[in-house]
Order: sequence, then C-alpha cells, then structure tokens
Amino acid sequence: MKVAFINPPYFPKFSRESRSPGVAKSGTLYYPMFLSYAAGTAEADGNEILLLDAPAMELNKEATLKKIKEFEPDLIICETSTPSIINDLEFVRTVKEAIQKPIALMGTHTSAEPLETLNLEPTLDFCIAGEADYTIRNLIRYLRRDGVKNLSEIAGLAWRNTDGSVDFQPEGQKIQNLTELPWVSKTYRKHLYSCYRKYFYGANLNPLVVILAGRGCPYRCTYCVLPQTVNGHVYRKRDPKDVADELEYIKANFEDLGEVFFEDDTFTADKENAKAICEEILKRNLKITWSCNARADVPEDLLLLMKRAGCREMCVGFESANADVLSSIRKGLKQSGAIPFMKAAKKAGIFVHGCFMVGNLGDTKKTLEETLQYAKKLSPNTAQFYPIMAYPGTVAYKEALESGALNNNDYNQWLDKDGYHRTTISRPELSSQDLVDFCDRARRGFYLRPKYLIQQSVMAIFNKAERKRLLRGFGTFYKHLFRKHGEVN
Repeated sequence: MKVAFINPPYFPKFSRESRSPGVAKSGTLYYPMFLSYAAGTAEADGNEILLLDAPAMELNKEATLKKIKEFEPDLIICETSTPSIINDLEFVRTVKEAIQKPIALMGTHTSAEPLETLNLEPTLDFCIAGEADYTIRNLIRYLRRDGVKNLSEIAGLAWRNTDGSVDFQPEGQKIQNLTELPWVSKTYRKHLYSCYRKYFYGANLNPLVVILAGRGCPYRCTYCVLPQTVNGHVYRKRDPKDVADELEYIKANFEDLGEVFFEDDTFTADKENAKAICEEILKRNLKITWSCNARADVPEDLLLLMKRAGCREMCVGFESANADVLSSIRKGLKQSGAIPFMKAAKKAGIFVHGCFMVGNLGDTKKTLEETLQYAKKLSPNTAQFYPIMAYPGTVAYKEALESGALNNNDYNQWLDKDGYHRTTISRPELSSQDLVDFCDRARRGFYLRPKYLIQQSVMAIFNKAERKRLLRGFGTFYKHLFRKHGEVN
C-alpha cells in the first residue's frame, strides 16, 4: 500500500510533538518524531510511504495537498494535538474532498479523546489512541487484507462504521521490545533530510537529531501529557548496544551534527540503564555530543559518567518553588533536592535547561514570585517559564474541570493569535492572562540579570561551539522579551 504520513500545515514553526504544542518563543521546531516512528514501522512492513512535515518544509495547505495528490496514497495518516485539533480537522475535510481515501489522526489528543474527535468531523475515518506504530501497521494490514480481518481486532483504534456510528477498541499492551522498531534516524535521513537544518531546539547545539532510548515514565506528574496519553507509566528501554549503534549511524549520516537529543520522557528514570548507555558509548570511543530529559535527582557519579560519555545538557522540570504546589502536581521531588543537584551538575560540567510552570493548583501571586526567585537561585544555563497547559487525558485537565479552573473548552483558546502558548486555566488570585503576563515578566527577570548576561557573553567569546547557539538564540528570543503575549483573535 501507499501510505502518506502528514504533519499538517498550521502556524509557521508549529510543533505538535512539543509537550506544550505551539510556536516556541525560542524558535524551537520539533521533529515529528512519533509520526516518523510510525512511518518507519509501516515502511518496514512493505509499504511505500510519503512523509511530509509541512511546518518544517514550509508548505501551506495548497502545497501540502498537491504533494499528497501526486503521491496517490491508499491511506493518509495525519498527526494532531489539542491546540491544533480544529485546524487539523479542517485539513482532514479538505483532503477528503480532494482525495476519497481513508484518513486517520494520531497524537496525544486522539489518544485522550478518540470518539469525540471522530464525532467532530464526519469525514474522518479513524483515530489512533496510544502508541501508533503497531496500531497503524495493523490498520494497513486490515486495509490490504493481510491477516487482520476485523477492525475490532486492532487495539488502540477508533473507527466510523458504515452507518455513521463510531466504535473503539482500547489500546492493549504497550510495545515491549522497542529494539524491534526501525531507527527513527533512518526515517529522518531518507524522508526529512532536506529540512534537517530546520529542526531547532533553542537550548541545544544545532542541527540536531532527536531519538528515543526508551518510552514511558514511572513518575506521575499530573500535567505531563505524553505518559498519560501515549507512552504510559512503565519505562521500557531499548538495548543500550542498539542505542549506541544508532548513535554511530547518526554521526556517519548527518552532516554538521550539533548533538543528539534523547527525547525520552525521563532518560535517567532507570539510572542503571542510563549508565549502561554511557558505558557503551565510552567502550566504543564514540565521540558524540548528546543531551536528554532528566529529573533533579541524578546522583553525582552518574552525572560525571554522562559527561565523560558526551552529555552536554539536561532538560529538567523544576516547576515550582512551593512545596504544597509540588505536592499538588505529584512531582515527587522536593525543592531541597534541586539545589545540590544543580551544584553536582555544574561540577560535572553539564548544562541544565530549567523548566518552571505556573498556574498549578495552589499557585498564588506569592508562590509565583517565589518560583522566579528560585529560578534565579538555581541559575540553570537556560530557563523557560510557561503557564500550565492542562490537556485532555491528564489529571491536571480533570482537576481543572472539576474545580472550575478551566475557563472554556474551546480548543482554539490554547494558543494566542500568533500560535504562542497561552492557557485556559485561571486560579482564585490569577487570571489566565495574569499567568501569561507573569511568564513574560519572569523571562525578562531571569535573562536580563547582569551576572547572567556577563556569563553568557564570556561563553560566547571563549566557547566556539556555544557561540553559534547563543547568537541565534539571542536573535530569535530577544524580540519576545518585551512583547505582550496571550491575546486571541
């Protein structure tokens, strides 16, 4: 079969696979990683695929539709997210009017609301809930009459019956042997290499390649959408040798590589596995720079090993300075542990990108100020401040519904008029616009400190590798420092 995998057009540089989908003020543009994993799995099963990333390829609706028509697919898979769902359903309708072929949506939103999504758009045929790789492979096998006889046999699939009603087979067991999946970097190389340099993480060395060493997160943070809708709460790992093999492939096949980013929900969730990957890299004398998502609980000995193996940076969610707020979001970490962690990371020579979230249950004007001062005290290399984005399928969303903190259910309200993050959450002392305004002010308060500016200037002068990142980041980010965000059309 011919299967088209599409990351639909929307705002320029719109990232559906971000944990907070939207346009990033840093200029960050995410790979369509999960879409690419699914595409690679379908291709490995003997299908011909087209993989289009409209935001990265700078394709508008007309140009994207033209390429889909030229490919003449038998099935079309589109990725979606909560903030883009209305746009994406309109795109589905446009495609269906032009090409009378089955269309499926995948992503965090369809995982949380598969039946609602089908009911929102009568021309949509299927929704994928949970991990898409094997669900899509089985759907293709059903359509090509290859061993799957009934849609009800396909775990994680919602579909429209001939009478217009919708049905759903819940997701079964998560993929246990991740080493069986094709390397996503090979899919990038074959289908997305033309826009390889368009993918950009503001805190990382670019160009970069984003892969997974594992899926799932054992922690239960109420707001984190991927573990609660797609990846699950069991950390499933690839064989460290397979990970190192892929790193060698990436180094040999991606020109001018800056670094590899492990987009695992928490790369250090299994510290022994993280250690094994580092040891495999060192055993091979593989000189490659990489970064990862982590928690503020990585011991010093592992940090030192990670640095020796090429780790440059960790993206860490500190979220709040307030103990009650941290407890309310089930962070499972105390503020007191973050300070020694930061000292150990700096001692090891690993940068930290700190994430701070406001608008959580228990947040007040006072706790927000505490969090800003906390961010300055921790002083990570880079930081982001963002209002809570309570997505369907999360405990945070359920809490917001039950408490009345959710202002409305209009999915278009999750972004402002330019595609940047806003929030539909308000708290007794804080409106949704108050939260957005605080993040704008906190960003200025963190980045415009004289000490911080001096440190970054010195780094730019003496560290050639970081200089390019700093100059590009400053040029992209500066225009947002004094701009008001959060306004909707």
